[in-house]
Amino acid sequence: MQPSTHLKAKQPMGSEALKQEVEDLRKALEEREKLYEAAAKEEAESAAAAAAAEKEAQQKPSKKDLKKAEKAAKKGEKQPQGPQIEFDPSTFGPLPLIRSESQTESVWTRIGDITAASEGKAFRVRARISTSRKASSKLAFIVLRKKLDTIQCVLGGRSGDDTVMRNMIKWVCSLPLESIVDVVGEVVKPVEPVHSTTQSDAELHLTKVFLVSSSLPVLPFQVADAAGLTEGVNVNQDTRLQTRWLDMRTPCNHSIWNLQSRVCQYFREYLLQQSFAEIHSPKIIPVASESGASVFKLGYFGRNAYLAQSPQLYKQMALQGDLERVFEVGPVFRAENANTHRHLCEFVGLDVEMEIKEHYYEVLDLAEGLFTYMFNHLQTDCAPLVDAVQKQWNQTPFEHKMTKETIDKYEIGILNGPGERGSKDEFGAFVHNLETATLRMEYPKAIRLLNTELPKGEQMQETDDLNTTNEKHLGRIVKKRYGVDFFIVDWFPAEVRPFYTMPHPKDARFSNSYDMFMRGEEISSGAQRIHDVALLEERIQKMGVDSSTLVDYLDSFRLGAWPHGGFGVGMERVLMLYLGLGNIRSCSLFPRDPQRNTP
Repeated sequence: MQPSTHLKAKQPMGSEALKQEVEDLRKALEEREKLYEAAAKEEAESAAAAAAAEKEAQQKPSKKDLKKAEKAAKKGEKQPQGPQIEFDPSTFGPLPLIRSESQTESVWTRIGDITAASEGKAFRVRARISTSRKASSKLAFIVLRKKLDTIQCVLGGRSGDDTVMRNMIKWVCSLPLESIVDVVGEVVKPVEPVHSTTQSDAELHLTKVFLVSSSLPVLPFQVADAAGLTEGVNVNQDTRLQTRWLDMRTPCNHSIWNLQSRVCQYFREYLLQQSFAEIHSPKIIPVASESGASVFKLGYFGRNAYLAQSPQLYKQMALQGDLERVFEVGPVFRAENANTHRHLCEFVGLDVEMEIKEHYYEVLDLAEGLFTYMFNHLQTDCAPLVDAVQKQWNQTPFEHKMTKETIDKYEIGILNGPGERGSKDEFGAFVHNLETATLRMEYPKAIRLLNTELPKGEQMQETDDLNTTNEKHLGRIVKKRYGVDFFIVDWFPAEVRPFYTMPHPKDARFSNSYDMFMRGEEISSGAQRIHDVALLEERIQKMGVDSSTLVDYLDSFRLGAWPHGGFGVGMERVLMLYLGLGNIRSCSLFPRDPQRNTP
């Protein structure tokens, strides 16, 4: 194809012309770079100016802020500024955050160990500020608290102008209550006993105060109010439970948590002494523990599982593994929508299971010894803790043992030991022995006793189930007649007991089962268990229980099964009723009920 006629062929260029063209291009490029640099500089300066303007605009107070500032200026000295204090690092002030960077040989003293016998000695204490009171610029008083112990501390009170002490007083009295401090002070015997503190015969005259951890200046409620020390002030239950860590600090509640620990301790101690082994059964199970009702269902890797209602079936299976005597302390879950004073969706179960040789009374004898051991130790070893609770709630002391006078008055039967005899009591009451002297009654006779005070239209048949109201009524009658808050009833109707309960050999309407009561409320249920597979399967069918969910349980009895029995106890309920408290939530650290699963 021929080139277009309007295009001209490019002529070859000489060397001089070429050099000139290159030089012109270089100059053009330099000029362009200068232009780019100038533009970039201008853009950067513009952006910086815009940012500065924006920052200034943000810092400029709004009309609302100006009005606030104007009001504050008018108030002048009324505007709170907080204490302007120069700390003395050797005497007072905030400590650096404790991060385990060093360790000294400092000796710390418990408040409860400080008495007038130590007068003149200096001690170092770490505790909470319970109260503070500034008497003057030269004198102040604070009360320190740790656990149940309290002591009054004095700052100042000496003649002369001590600037450091004045500043210390000013600062300490500005610290929020419940803050944690380290103090150093000399023990002084007060002129008059300080009745508002546990250490009434001693004071600490402080020379050093250091802040370890500050509390919020405004508390959800005052500890003194929750402790019932402020007349006419009551902190409601929901407020307490929502900030349980503050509620726990009252003397009453602090005692309850320690008593809770002791209940479990004594339970373990006694059973270990009786050759029991502690077991730990699973709490995630493939089927409902006993009946299929009142269980929490959860997803388990593509299939359903449940939270255990009790360790009942596993206790029995463990015995068939030849452990002979077992117990467990562990959580129990009940999905019961029961908003009552005595029900929880999660509580601590104290469970016992043991072989028997001839009679389920062997289990009851063990239970009597166990509860007697627990009650006696709570009464003797834990008296200060129990007293702290009684001081706030003012309940009558718990009585678990019948007196010899009452036993003789009603000619109550004695099964074993000195004075062994049959019962001539109108209602067939008897005791195992005079050492434990625990009241026992058979169910039909307990109903007969109850009916003596029920109106004719409300009287019960001997095979009727006891409801909560009648339980309490029976408890009041037992207390009035026999003088005790703790008693055992056996021979419960078979129809109201679980499928694994052994029927009574003399009357099929009843069973070899029993409940234990405290202050008219059931705290434990138990029985001789069926260990014969054929009888178990018969009871399962009769009660309409799905046997397909019990295959493993039934199999555990097919290889030779020991006769056995046991019982389960609700720990929180035991403590609530021993102390005479009105609500089980008072004895549960962070209670779980149908309305609450926090904190």
